[in-house]
Amino acid sequence: MPNTRKVFADLKILTGKNRQMDRRIGIRSTSLIRGALIISAVGISGSVLSACGASASANAKQACGYVDQSISQFRLSTTQTNPALAASYQKKALTQLGSALPLAAIAAGSNGVYQALMATLSESSRVPEKLLVNALTRECAQVLPSNPNQQAPGGYVPPTNIKATS
Repeated sequence: MPNTRKVFADLKILTGKNRQMDRRIGIRSTSLIRGALIISAVGISGSVLSACGASASANAKQACGYVDQSISQFRLSTTQTNPALAASYQKKALTQLGSALPLAAIAAGSNGVYQALMATLSESSRVPEKLLVNALTRECAQVLPSNPNQQAPGGYVPPTNIKATS
């Protein structure tokens, strides 16, 4: 074998013309691997980014679920005559709003439509809940439409004061 030299017991290193052939094959296989990695990275990042829109509405709906529970707990606290029981319901209501805030923040980060919900929830630690109930109810009514024909937030709503001409 004129183009090989013995390094260790059975390991042979190619020299001469055969060595250059191996280098060319190595470069080609490396570039193919790199290309495949780049293509797969682009595909994975595209699928992750396309899922952000769906997760925004799912997070907003989950946050509004917590808001609905909080409002019901708050309303129970206003009907109680026992101050200890009323305080317990108010504490549960505030805890539910605290659980809704991170979900609303994630939704608002993915879709700006949910910024108002996140901003209102962020005020829950400084403003009494009785002052937030009306705003939270309206914001969650857009996220969780009771009417299936109701348009999702951020969609185009034509003005009602303009009559169509034909």
